[in-house]
Amino acid sequence: MKVDVVVVGSGPAGAKTALELAKEGAKVLILEKHKLPRFKLCGGCISSRTASLLPEGWESLVLNRIRAGILGFRGQRFVKRTSSRDIAYIVDRANFDHFLTEEATRKGALLWDENPFSGYEIDGKIKVKTSKGYVEADFLVGADGFYTKVGKQLGYEKRKFFRSVEFWAEGELREEVIIDIGLVSRGYGWVFPKGDRISIGIATAGKENLRKVLTEYIKGHKLLPQMRLESVKGWMIPYITEPSDANLGRGRILLTGDSANLVDPLLGEGIYYALQSGLLCARSILERPNDPVSVYSKYVEKNIVPELVYAGKIADLAYRFQRTAFRMGAGFSLDRFFELLEGKESYKSLYRKGIPEFVLSLLHIENFLHIIIDKILRRR
Repeated sequence: MKVDVVVVGSGPAGAKTALELAKEGAKVLILEKHKLPRFKLCGGCISSRTASLLPEGWESLVLNRIRAGILGFRGQRFVKRTSSRDIAYIVDRANFDHFLTEEATRKGALLWDENPFSGYEIDGKIKVKTSKGYVEADFLVGADGFYTKVGKQLGYEKRKFFRSVEFWAEGELREEVIIDIGLVSRGYGWVFPKGDRISIGIATAGKENLRKVLTEYIKGHKLLPQMRLESVKGWMIPYITEPSDANLGRGRILLTGDSANLVDPLLGEGIYYALQSGLLCARSILERPNDPVSVYSKYVEKNIVPELVYAGKIADLAYRFQRTAFRMGAGFSLDRFFELLEGKESYKSLYRKGIPEFVLSLLHIENFLHIIIDKILRRR
């Protein structure tokens, strides 16, 4: 069999790549190792800015519309901000990913699910090995997540990542999410609505015993009822903090989404950047088929990498000085973060605006400076 592009993985990055290519008439094959729809570990929270990257009809997948955020410190102290608009949405990843893949197939992409990628050879064409035999392609796109086989065959390794654990319980959240800091060295706890239930988890880039932290978290949380820790599941989330962390591919082999490490290093949001990188990947193949990676690298380095680098700068400060970060959340930080989720602000802007406030809050000299400034003004 011969196709223009083989896309490995039917998550948001792979489905978006296939959709954009198929819309332009490319012959695309999606390889997915599981039968769709398939279970996917994920908090399922997508920022409202993501809507601009989704095909029509996605709103039917929304389980909860988020209009409030609660920032907590160790499940004991809280600040809350409410918006008049949707700032995020909760989806079930099995249905969300299946919807995106079906959209790609409606535009002409071919799906082989229950058909894992086994490797590739290059002999003029790229020969992709599957359980149905070899498929010849001009391009290969690795959208196969953290454990990317495509990336591993290129020699890439995951060096920066969150470890995450999650379980589900009965709960009453509807339009708000809870993010708790102060629990782990670099990471956070979360409580998200999930339809009529709640998702509770911990993510960390440190070496903490996550099951132990999660047990203590739900036991002492002031906003949660007493509950048992059952059916805990875990997964890994890569991220970047500098341009060299992005693994984008070589030649006619490109990586997108988690495979390329294109994930927010502050909160681990990956769906928005998966969709964005899938769009840029497809555009690069269409625009310069003789050298797509060079174009793709330029697009990603311009549109995605700077945001993730600045998110990393904020993460370094926020997780190193978590009490200070919580105090700032009681000020304007949450409001600005809402604007980021809506696509009205950037991480670069948040960083630059927040540094003076962070320094003042860190040093506890706000009142002292106000007194000095007031005296100077009076002398004038």
